[in-house]
Amino acid sequence: MKRTIALLALLLVLGCVAAAAEDKAPAYTFKFSGYFKADLAYDQTRVNTGNYALYVTAPDNLSAPDNDVMSITARESRFGLDFLWKENDVRTDARFEFDFYGLGVTPLNLTSQENKAAPMLRHAYAQITKGRWSLLAGQTSDIISPLVPKTANYTVLWDQGNIGYRRPQFRVSTLANPNENVKVSAAAGIFRTLGGDLDGDKIDDGADSGVPTFEGRLAMSAKVREKGTMELGVSGHYGMEEYQAAPGDTKDIASWSGNVDLKYAPCDRWEFTGEFFVGENLGAYYGGVGQTVNLLKNEIAARGGWAELSYRPIEGLWLNAGYGVDDPDDKDFVIPIGTADTKSFIGRNSSVFGSVMYGVTSTVTVMVEVSQLATTYMYKAYQDDELMASSKDFDDMRVQFSLKAAIK
Repeated sequence: MKRTIALLALLLVLGCVAAAAEDKAPAYTFKFSGYFKADLAYDQTRVNTGNYALYVTAPDNLSAPDNDVMSITARESRFGLDFLWKENDVRTDARFEFDFYGLGVTPLNLTSQENKAAPMLRHAYAQITKGRWSLLAGQTSDIISPLVPKTANYTVLWDQGNIGYRRPQFRVSTLANPNENVKVSAAAGIFRTLGGDLDGDKIDDGADSGVPTFEGRLAMSAKVREKGTMELGVSGHYGMEEYQAAPGDTKDIASWSGNVDLKYAPCDRWEFTGEFFVGENLGAYYGGVGQTVNLLKNEIAARGGWAELSYRPIEGLWLNAGYGVDDPDDKDFVIPIGTADTKSFIGRNSSVFGSVMYGVTSTVTVMVEVSQLATTYMYKAYQDDELMASSKDFDDMRVQFSLKAAIK
């Protein structure tokens, strides 16, 4: 009898513990995200890479005209998984997303890249939020220069004035509301430094430095008039790369940027966005037109930015026009004595574009975009402070049609 009573009491206690655990179990939510996107693009001349446009590719024979190119692809299509759960006053968001540029765009077998495309990890992170503070860990976009223009082109003006990419990181964010019309936000974090391999030791020079890259941003957003909004942000990063210049002699290369971003919408029909940057060794951030250091292994400085004006005359229709420019410092294109003067650098890269985006349904959007891309190549450079440069401009007119069906 005593054993029976004891067993019943034990079962009762276990039942209460299980019920309490069930009450405290977090409530999970889960949804699919992403979109299917097909792109058809015509270029008057070759661009890097064809599926998307970074800069005009100079022909091997400068006196011969280049050929026009037609590209059709579905590799920008994205698929993601978004998770959310809450436990007490702690909220956790997690995201996993990939597209299909995993094998790059310049392989030995070009055909296999289009009909046998491989996934590329874009985002994989978890963000824990409690009150006004949050901690993010994983891979996602940079803190710096967070805005992107509305373009059909996959690369959203990279190497044309818009810097910033994705990389592994740990970041802390917070926000404050001085009053009901103003919000101040701040974010700072450590990021993996992605560099090159200048010494050929098969170790990324960024990882070889032994220190992370630091990024931070401070922003203020406010209501303007009755329906308008404005957000102004300043951001920057600093990182180091290390390579072995000679046995036992290591050298450091800095990468840094200072950035300003602005988004202004006076009403729900008009929107202006833009960013400006200045910095050095920005190739890993799609600045300096992808160039990092010169032949003397000194950092290449660059400045640039972009601006876009968007108008929505009716629901579901956006008319966009914009301009972006990336302007490396010509004085950093140093060619040492004895080096062949045929070495080329990109001295400037710009794009002017206009697009029409129409939502056929709430999930399907048709886009038509026309852009003019101009790339200046430097075929000689400064040597002993004497200008030895000759340059040549290459232009491309690009017409792109896209159809995107979003997962909602």
